[in-house]
Amino acid sequence: MNTIFKKIGPREKTGLHAILFIVILLLVSILLEGCVDTCETKNVYAYYEPVYTSLEDLRSAVKTEDPRELKQLGKLYLKGNYIFLNEPGEGLHVINNENPSNPINIAFINIPGNVSLSAKGNYLYVDSYVDLVVLDISDPNSIFEVNRLNEIFSDYNSYGFNVDPELGVVTDWKLIENVEVSESDCEQIFPNYRWGMYEKGIAYNMDATASYSSPSANTGIGGSMATFTIYDNYLYTIDQSDLTIINISNLSLPLVHSKEHVGWGIETLFPHGDKLFIGANNGMYIYDNSIPSNPELLSQYQHMTSCDPVVVQGDYAFVTLRSGNTCGGFSNQLEVINISDLTNPILEEVYPMFNPHGLGIDGDALFVCDGKAGLKVYNASDIHALADNLKIQYANIDALDVIPFNNVLMMIGEDGLFQYDYTDLENIVLLSKIRTNGGI
Repeated sequence: MNTIFKKIGPREKTGLHAILFIVILLLVSILLEGCVDTCETKNVYAYYEPVYTSLEDLRSAVKTEDPRELKQLGKLYLKGNYIFLNEPGEGLHVINNENPSNPINIAFINIPGNVSLSAKGNYLYVDSYVDLVVLDISDPNSIFEVNRLNEIFSDYNSYGFNVDPELGVVTDWKLIENVEVSESDCEQIFPNYRWGMYEKGIAYNMDATASYSSPSANTGIGGSMATFTIYDNYLYTIDQSDLTIINISNLSLPLVHSKEHVGWGIETLFPHGDKLFIGANNGMYIYDNSIPSNPELLSQYQHMTSCDPVVVQGDYAFVTLRSGNTCGGFSNQLEVINISDLTNPILEEVYPMFNPHGLGIDGDALFVCDGKAGLKVYNASDIHALADNLKIQYANIDALDVIPFNNVLMMIGEDGLFQYDYTDLENIVLLSKIRTNGGI
């Protein structure tokens, strides 16, 4: 019987699950002495069994549907006059944003297991559990699949646990409760996951929830939490440890070019000119991408273990670190890093935050999504005096990520999609909002 002490959602590429497993393993190993000892003294347990969906069913499910209410938002992407909002594990909301004061939710693309996306020309590249799917978006009202690369994300959802790919893809985990276990049956029922058991009534919740750059004429813009990005004729994707490079010179026929090991706990991708900035649990990797098919590591900036989205402008990189999440760590802060010498990044300033997530910068305007402390807007003309230049804080929203572009800020959070005109930092104006769950 395959068991695991976790309910896992759609495929994540940010390294959150792997780190979380380690943290929980350490905690539970302290609380539980081991399978045999536990079984001698306790005899009622609960565990999770994998729920499989066939690849055939998953691959036939991609289609455009009527618009849905926004529920839980993950990734944010802008392509032309359209915003694509990821509903983690479910698919994409398509928002006509020709008038940011009146955005219109026009469609939903059902994509099982979707987390990430990036676009070039009339094609949108998305993940669907183990596959990369190519969508034709030339008509945003009728988006359809044109191609896919099967099982290129083969690391999905296993993390060393004993799942059976012959049965399909693990799309859920079913809680089995009130299991009576005798000492003699213990090793048979929990052969490899001793630490995965818990005594009935003591549950350890391991559920996890959740590239800004100016676009070329053909590509779009992702938020700072992006895990897909495009440069030249290549699509870059990241998982927990690797950068996969996919040739899209023929936009409808992508081909995997190569895979490069980056490090542990890889989370976010941010393109800046011909450079790639990769955020990880333990720091920031800077790659020279002047040869797009062969990015080369220039340097690594290290910080304490934490989640860390990255955005870049000029000679500075801005990084947020946060605690209370699956990345580990206890810091909540904004770091400003001098990258004038890309081979030797140097920490310039550290600013305390509440629980920062995504961020974005455009000229003098720096936007920080500080979790339940809301959206913070700074004048960043002097990076040494940010604390004195907080222009406004929207403390009544739970902010996740942003894209600032052409003086319009697109922000997503638990409450939905909000857009602001920041032409005048002294007078920022709310343009529109689409609330989650049909709220007002």
